[in-house]
Amino acid sequence: MQARRERDRSARIERTYGISEAQYQAIYRAQGGVCAICRRAKGNGRVRLSVDHDHTCCPGSTSCGKCVRGLLCKPCNRNVLGHLRDEVQALMRAIDYLTTPPAQAVLNT
Repeated sequence: MQARRERDRSARIERTYGISEAQYQAIYRAQGGVCAICRRAKGNGRVRLSVDHDHTCCPGSTSCGKCVRGLLCKPCNRNVLGHLRDEVQALMRAIDYLTTPPAQAVLNT
């Protein structure tokens, strides 16, 4: 049962994202076995890391395989990149918010 589930998952990744299981594993190892963003989620249990791709190349849920960016946990994939719609400026604003909280300027005056 486990072997069949792994084969089905590998086939789905290849069909959906255009990468093989060997390529998935190579990306996983290159990222140190953790989510590329939070670096906490390992994806080595029942829920593995999601394949993230550049939606400007391939809009929707499938990828040509050439625009795969890395492997992310579901919260980073959906709640960070998905919510911000891959907007670099929005991510930069989040960094500014964390490094220079706007409330501190008001409260410390």
